[in-house]
Amino acid sequence: MRPAGASIWGRRMFRKTLTCAAALAALAAATPAAASVTISFTGGNSATDGTDGNIRTTSNGGITVQASGWSYDGNTLERAWLGSYGQGLGVTNNDEGNGTSSNNHTVDNLGQQDFVLLIFNQAVNIQSAVLTPFDISPTANDNDAWVSYANLGGLFTSPTPTAVPLNSALWSLLMGNDYTVSGIMGSGYSTSFNSTGFFGNAWLIGAANPNPDRNDDGFKLSSIVVNPTPAVPEPATWAMMLIGFGAVGFSMRRGRRIGILQQA
Repeated sequence: MRPAGASIWGRRMFRKTLTCAAALAALAAATPAAASVTISFTGGNSATDGTDGNIRTTSNGGITVQASGWSYDGNTLERAWLGSYGQGLGVTNNDEGNGTSSNNHTVDNLGQQDFVLLIFNQAVNIQSAVLTPFDISPTANDNDAWVSYANLGGLFTSPTPTAVPLNSALWSLLMGNDYTVSGIMGSGYSTSFNSTGFFGNAWLIGAANPNPDRNDDGFKLSSIVVNPTPAVPEPATWAMMLIGFGAVGFSMRRGRRIGILQQA
């Protein structure tokens, strides 16, 4: 039969372990989780065309984004005009004149391949976006999207934004991470980017490329839901957690020795 002392020791150790575990859990819970931030691009009233390569800056919740308009003419990358309108951001490329006819000042894939480049002041995850559709051709309205993300130092400059060069390494990084998501044509037009675990300080949002359903896509980028990089516990929090783990280990070793002596 096991001595009574060993049983008492076991119960005491169990209580100590539970107490330490609860304290460690409280420390972990004390580290705040980063909340999602919605950044809206609506409410503008700019012209439908202007100087290509312009940059528009928007901030919310400590996150700042610098947006610019771009377009691929075949395989040739070109700067474009980024307009700001009541329903959000739109792009007028070099093939669309002043952008006024047939809603050409949208992010679309009719002719050239338009997209908005978003440069952030930190690495973020874009969880979803509101892509408000516009009729740009005789085919059915659609708002499927082309999405990508990348990380590259030196992209974000403040207070004066710097245009990304046409020969930047960023473009090849973005082309290596790009994918297409199906838009939501129901009211609200909130499209999930299926982007769990994807973090970058640069994001691309454009009209679908490739375009599997062959419906021409055209939309204004109305808003995005952004998740900041997960918070890392402060050094003091790490130290307290390590002390707690050490205390658990010491108590278990000490109690084990006492239990052995009591059984002797």
